[in-house]
Amino acid sequence: MAYVKKLDITNFKSHKSFNSEITSNQVVICGNNGIGKTNLIESLSFFTNSKGMRGDKLENFFQTQHNLKTNFLKVECLLLQNKYSTKISYELVQELEVVDKRFFIDEKKVSNQQINELVSFIWLSPHMDKIMYEGGSIKKNFIDKLISNLDINFKKNIAYFKKYSDERIALLINGGDKKWLTIIEEKMAKYFYEILIMRREKISLLNKISENYLQKFKKFKINICNSIEEILSQKNYCIEQISKNLFHNRNIDESVKRNTFSPSIDKIDFFDCDKNLNSELCSTGEQKSILLSVILAFAWIYKEKNIQFILLFDEISSHIDEKNMENFFNEVAKFDMQAWYTGTNKKIFQAIENKAFFIDLA
Repeated sequence: MAYVKKLDITNFKSHKSFNSEITSNQVVICGNNGIGKTNLIESLSFFTNSKGMRGDKLENFFQTQHNLKTNFLKVECLLLQNKYSTKISYELVQELEVVDKRFFIDEKKVSNQQINELVSFIWLSPHMDKIMYEGGSIKKNFIDKLISNLDINFKKNIAYFKKYSDERIALLINGGDKKWLTIIEEKMAKYFYEILIMRREKISLLNKISENYLQKFKKFKINICNSIEEILSQKNYCIEQISKNLFHNRNIDESVKRNTFSPSIDKIDFFDCDKNLNSELCSTGEQKSILLSVILAFAWIYKEKNIQFILLFDEISSHIDEKNMENFFNEVAKFDMQAWYTGTNKKIFQAIENKAFFIDLA
């Protein structure tokens, strides 16, 4: 079990200084709106993702006092795992307009990936609620981010496809070598194909987990399809067709200065299995429950792969009734991992009040 035993924060957003010993694997941060509850769990999310749970610019995370912004912040955790303790930390330092982010394990400078090999942070925040009712691209981006945090190879495929996409557009605009352009498109086609296949593998696994593991909470199904779905099972032929599509789109892509044929062709929809409805047609409460279930399903993948993780839930109780909240807490308890929650009202957490460690922000 991954467990933050101690949290020390210096100059992170609203927190000039915060430190606390944590005595439970369930942590509840309570306080009024605007008091800094989200900032505490957001400081933890930075260990997994370089932009944090809200994707803000790094220069906006320094603490400001008397209209003067600091140029240094630090977050440090004492992490317990299987009775072993490790100190993980990061620093942000701003010099002129440049912000440098540095990660450390036991004071030794490391990469963000090395931190992730120790522990991952999985989160859900209120701004993610729109995933269930907005267009397909936001659903696809949500799934891609979760898969990228789970699977470094998927993340690399996305990065390589973007790299070669940018190079292709530059060649088209500048009238570059046609032979090299063909080579670039062949490389893109391979990464394109792998991205589509890996999405489907993870979505299939999520659907199985929903069916078999989420016994007392909302069951969901994710559907995914695209215009080349019928040939995905024929790897070499599919890659060849992707490459041909890129070739045929050269004039259009040169004109609009972007790749019009990409892995974004996938259309992803979420369904409520109980209602047999697309999430976009569900009530706000049902949409929130589906979203929570997807996060739980991803957490099950982590657990089955024996990957250490910690859950971060910001204001998850909105639109969820008391009984479903209790069911949700019971599902989280099955992981035997630490979970952090924020809320304005302690009554929301009655089901775990005798087990949780409460942080009251005034």
